[in-house]
Amino acid sequence: MPDLPATPGVYVFVDAHGHPLYVGKSVNLRRRVRGYFYSGGPSNERLAEMLRIARGVEAHPTGSDLEARLVEAERILGQRPPYNKALKRRDAGWYLELRRNEPFPRLRVVRRPRRAEARYVGPFRSRRLPERIRRLVEKIFRLRSCAESVRPDAARSPCMQFDMDLCTAPCARRVGLNAYRRQAEAAGRLLADPGYAWELMDRFTEARDAASEGLEFERAAAAQLRLDWIEELEELRFLLEPEAEPHSWLIVLPGLDEAHRVIQPVAHGQVLRRRRVAWVEGAWEDAVENACYAVRVAELRAPTVLSPRESVPSAMVGRWIEEGGNDGHAIDLTRLDAAGAIDQLRRLGLLAS
Repeated sequence: MPDLPATPGVYVFVDAHGHPLYVGKSVNLRRRVRGYFYSGGPSNERLAEMLRIARGVEAHPTGSDLEARLVEAERILGQRPPYNKALKRRDAGWYLELRRNEPFPRLRVVRRPRRAEARYVGPFRSRRLPERIRRLVEKIFRLRSCAESVRPDAARSPCMQFDMDLCTAPCARRVGLNAYRRQAEAAGRLLADPGYAWELMDRFTEARDAASEGLEFERAAAAQLRLDWIEELEELRFLLEPEAEPHSWLIVLPGLDEAHRVIQPVAHGQVLRRRRVAWVEGAWEDAVENACYAVRVAELRAPTVLSPRESVPSAMVGRWIEEGGNDGHAIDLTRLDAAGAIDQLRRLGLLAS
């Protein structure tokens, strides 16, 4: 076993071929790795098996616990070591997808956003909730739920979904292309805009009341059903609401020695590439300016929904900031440019005048 430093960092158990078996992090690498071999080894059967296979351990010291967390997440999600379980499961999610470029769009539940032209809602931790939301939205707007491609044919008989007033049957040409696309656009708007739900409820309430006055009880019942479905969807609204737009940050963390720091830029919650910087006059200005520029460029290209892989480090940074940013400093770039960030760092006493 190598002589491990008593510093924060990441450790990697490897097999005889150098392939990673398990990645972990600790605020004290030496104590943590030695702990695997005290009292006969770990009681966890999975880790005990890993130790029997392991033929070495690599240490990657960091200057802070936050950097160690981020490095650990990157290695687990990138290398997929077989004996890591918990974090790998977070590299997955469920999304509602509405493909705008299809002639007759339908809602899908997918594992991750892949298409630039599609609208996404998520991520959700399990498939059950987006499936429930999908069924409600399909019924409200009478969208098709079939997975087959649609080739409109007037000679075709619609299925039971049409008879139950749950689909407008584009397959049987009971609805035109433009009218169906308006249904799909309205469905996407309902998922994204809470105010639109109230507009729809007013519309269906008026339709129900008018149908009742005209003794058209089937139409009144259909309008009431959609009111009930919208109310059910609104009970889930807090799960559809995106979090407040995350800030952009310039995070400065300790390096491995006093002569260096680690700069971690974050653009709208998206964790960008870290840089180790020589903390001397003349070098840090360029490093800070470059990091701020990278943030502004990334903001222009920032996805509306972070992928599960991106959301893991984003959550780690967010939690670190909420907990007070131990061992480092976070500069909010929402209203600051590079010059403002440099001035603030000077006031914190991190940089020489």
